[in-house]
Amino acid sequence: MKNLQKLSVILLVMGLVLGLMGCDEEKEGVDDIDWEGDPNGTLTIINNVPKDMVIFEGQTPSGNNIIGGVRGTKSTTFDISGVVEDFNVGGYIILRGITLDEYNAKKTNLSKAKIEYSAMATYGQGKKFRAEISPNYTGDFAYRVTNLGKIGMELRKDSPDGEKIGYLPSLASNMLLYADKADGFAIYPVFVYYSRSTGQVTTLKPTSQFETVSVSPRPATGNEIQAYTLPSDPDATWDSIKNSLSSPVAYVTVTNSVSNQSGRVTLAGTNFLKSQNGYDSIGSGETLTYEITSNETGKEQNIVITFYNQALQVQVLKDGDSPSLKNGFDYEITISGSGQTAAGYTVTFTEKNKRDLSSDIASL
Repeated sequence: MKNLQKLSVILLVMGLVLGLMGCDEEKEGVDDIDWEGDPNGTLTIINNVPKDMVIFEGQTPSGNNIIGGVRGTKSTTFDISGVVEDFNVGGYIILRGITLDEYNAKKTNLSKAKIEYSAMATYGQGKKFRAEISPNYTGDFAYRVTNLGKIGMELRKDSPDGEKIGYLPSLASNMLLYADKADGFAIYPVFVYYSRSTGQVTTLKPTSQFETVSVSPRPATGNEIQAYTLPSDPDATWDSIKNSLSSPVAYVTVTNSVSNQSGRVTLAGTNFLKSQNGYDSIGSGETLTYEITSNETGKEQNIVITFYNQALQVQVLKDGDSPSLKNGFDYEITISGSGQTAAGYTVTFTEKNKRDLSSDIASL
């Protein structure tokens, strides 16, 4: 009887051990990923997809470059100061994202994983960056894109300041990008250059070979995936591209010196602008840079900074008129004051120099 009881205990213990091992196997791919992040970090990723996503740093996902995970329809802020060696100096990283299911399925060979999210993020001490994973650009349909340039390229929807739908590193070849349906849409490829000496992000386009490209996503598992080359001229070379680069936007750096009030930078008070680092509002004491599509000779822009949930609107003026912005130029705006009427606020507007990257680009 005692032997039978001992045997029962042994079987019970073995069952518990095997059960725990089974649980560990089920949790594999979850427990080794940071899902909590750090609220004091500088990189925030908003996941608008109902699937858990694993985020990697670098061109190719591997077990050594996992930043962490973002739960479906949630957001996570990460401290990436230990991910890069020059965090205090500042720079940029490539972000890649795959679903947790894909991560678990391809864990032994992540280079073969389906990458459904790609973006560029800047970093640096005190520099925050916000990125979003859109359900429109993940899914079961795909297209391939090649970047002919020696600078990373963002694909934006419909305009140079449109929604960011993907990022291609320099000279990326036949990179797969995804969509949630087969409906065609237009992409506007923009080269994105980060200057480590100035900490500035500059968007550039080639004036001669450039045009918007319409893409047609097709089933990712089929043999009908379409391929596109950017810029759209298949005979273009980097030498021909770099000689015709120009900026499609003006760069407007805004400092909010209004105490205890976040504001929004808008055109005409209703068209909200997002800053280069992905924020749609500017906090008290913050300085953010915005890209505004203008032209080479100057285009009048009705810039309005709003507070109190749009109830207070302060127009940016230069000599009593809306300022004229030229593509490629830097501008600085500072707003300060208090109260419930625009008369209580002071706005300064300063035109700076045109950005010159010719020596940097020539060396590439």
